[in-house]
Amino acid sequence: METYIRLYGPWGEHPHHPVDDWKYEVANDDTRLGYWAWVAIREGSPEPDASPARAH
Repeated sequence: METYIRLYGPWGEHPHHPVDDWKYEVANDDTRLGYWAWVAIREGSPEPDASPARAH
């Protein structure tokens, strides 16, 4: 995920995974991932840690 942010910037867009596709999936409740985490999954990267933060 960090690699994509370095390459395209935090507000950039991956050339094979348009932001509009991600927005569509978010709107249909198909994902709750942020854009770059969603791109990483689609590119075959391991799933980011999705466990909720715990209060200490």
